[in-house]
Parts: sequence; structure tokens; C-alpha cells
Amino acid sequence: MKRLAITVLAASALLSITAFVFSGGWAVVSVSKVPDAWIAGKPLQLSWQVRQHGTTALPGLKPTIEAQAGSQRVTGSTWEFNEDGQRGYRGTITFPERGDWQVTIGSGFGRSRAVLLPWRVVDSIKPVRGTVEAHLPTIGVPPLAEAERGRRMFAAKGCVTCHVHSAVPITGELSDFGPDLTDRRFETAYLARFLADPSIKPATNGKRMPNPGLREKDIGPLIAFINAERVADRR
Repeated sequence: MKRLAITVLAASALLSITAFVFSGGWAVVSVSKVPDAWIAGKPLQLSWQVRQHGTTALPGLKPTIEAQAGSQRVTGSTWEFNEDGQRGYRGTITFPERGDWQVTIGSGFGRSRAVLLPWRVVDSIKPVRGTVEAHLPTIGVPPLAEAERGRRMFAAKGCVTCHVHSAVPITGELSDFGPDLTDRRFETAYLARFLADPSIKPATNGKRMPNPGLREKDIGPLIAFINAERVADRR
């Protein structure tokens, strides 16, 4: 009897997971752009879209935005927008002090959410003039390397929804739906075409990557991150 009960519970759990995946219970939350400079006391504004199964935009949601640094947690405000043919959501959040803050956007659609990698919040930034670093736009915010920008985009664009990468410690809803990309490398020209239009690759086991709607300027950093050589951990 006990074994039967365990079997029934396991079957129920499997059916629940199957229903969640195939009945529309998940979505990809994709943040369109993350500013390099996060400044304490100054509202940070982010924009994002929520696409069911990564394809169908979902209007009318009530998303949330919050940030955490250690034991501190703050919440912000969100709203839906429809401007110049573009629809989606926006939110603002203000960090009370400097530090490494991690932002989480709740989609308002089941458990779907976007979790950004921790970001350094600084006290202020100032224009650089008359120095050897005059080509840099700000002080206090070092320019990101292309691969590091791509690593952060891997989380912000929602790649973690379906993929795992050891350099991005965030687990998505369907993290085993797509291949683990930790040790994968691709021919650059092919990867650029694929990220711009995943339909160039036939479906594998009935699975096809949805079009992430990347801007041309987003593709380069993602390629740099995915194809980056990494030093093996010798511990």
C-alpha cells in the first residue's frame, strides 16, 4: 500500500510538471537593455517583455521588481507600456546605498521571472575630461569586457530559462529544456545567424529554440561569452 501511494504521488508530480510545461505555464522574461551605471539614490529604469513559450507576448500582467543586497531588500514600481508599436513593461527601482545588488523581475505570469546577475551600485559617476582615460564615458563604472557583457546578457535576455551555463549561477524554470552551454563552442558566423533566427536549425526531439528578438548589438557580446575560453578549476 505504501509503495502504491509513493507511485501515485510520483505519477501525480510528473503529470503536474508535464501540464505546467505544455499547458502554457511558463514564459521568457527578456530585459531589453541594462545600463552599465547603477547609482545609489537614483532610480534605475528597466524595460522588458514577457513571452509565453518565448514567442507570444503577454499583455495585462502585474509584474514586480525588487532588489537585494545581503539582508537588505527594496521594491520598485512597474507599469505596462504601448508606445510607437512597441509593447512591454517597465519598472523603476532605487538602491538606498552602494554595494552589489541583484534585481529580480517577477513576470506576473506564474513562476516566470528574470534574475539579473549582481551589479555594482556606486555613489556617483562623473564625466572624464582632460585625462588619459578621456575616451571612457564615466568614472566609477569600469567598461565591461565583451564577454562579461554577454555573460550578464545571458541572464537578462532570459537564456537561463532553458539553458544552463556554469558561469551564470541562475537556474531557470526549464533549465534542462535546452542544452548545457558550459563547454559548447560554435563557429562564429553560424552562431550569429542562429541567434538572429533560430529557425535555421531544424527542431531536435520536437524542441526548437524560440526567436529571442535580439538586437544586432546584442549578438556580439553573447557570442563572445558563449565561445570564451575559460580557465579550468584545478582545485
